[in-house]
Amino acid sequence: MNKLLLSLTTLSLCVSASFASLFTNGGFEDGTFNGWTLSQGYNYSGTGTIVWTPGDNGLNSIISASSALMSGQTVDVNPYNGTYMARLDNLEGNYHASKISQTATVGVEDIGDTLYVNWGAMLVEPENVHPSTDCPYFGISVLKNGVAIQNFTADASAHDVSWSVAGNLYGTAWYKQNTWSYDLNSFSVDDQITVEMFVADCSWGGHGGAAFLDGIGTKYIPPENVPEPATLSLFGLGLLGLAGMRSIRKRK
Repeated sequence: MNKLLLSLTTLSLCVSASFASLFTNGGFEDGTFNGWTLSQGYNYSGTGTIVWTPGDNGLNSIISASSALMSGQTVDVNPYNGTYMARLDNLEGNYHASKISQTATVGVEDIGDTLYVNWGAMLVEPENVHPSTDCPYFGISVLKNGVAIQNFTADASAHDVSWSVAGNLYGTAWYKQNTWSYDLNSFSVDDQITVEMFVADCSWGGHGGAAFLDGIGTKYIPPENVPEPATLSLFGLGLLGLAGMRSIRKRK
């Protein structure tokens, strides 16, 4: 009996650990930014860095499937998980930069886990007028005890076939949705981990960028709303057309 109770307790601990999310409100399912720190900045040309100050520049919001599109946006982006997701900034430019961040203490149950971020970026391309360093961009950073140890960025000049056209406002707005992950093997118990997600307009001021965030934590939640690539859609339509032609021939 004692062995059974011990086994059940061990199982319970394992289940609890596997479903730990580390960060508070990582899916924004309370409809707010609770648990997150908002920062604002300006991406001035030639500086190379953004000086962040605490606060909300008014361009960030929690959205649902019924939320209005941004100015210039033509493709609807619904929450990747659940009812809500965060949207940072917009497509209008004007040197804006927006960031959300959160710090947590690593526990025993977090060692060896992986941090996940379901992200999307909608960035207006300056049509090769700007150097890549001056384009709108999206980024994720992980800090260990206040020191950055991992950085990821995506900018509007580096789009490929995995990006799709999602709007137009002083240039083509390209959109990509993906899941970013980072294992926590380098962390120890009681280390402080900070995750930051940010988006910036181009540093010439005329081209904007927005980010869509959901499912942030150590429990991987597969995105529910994954747009079908245009090539697959066309391929599917082609197969339907062939099937229709065969059906007509059989009837004849």
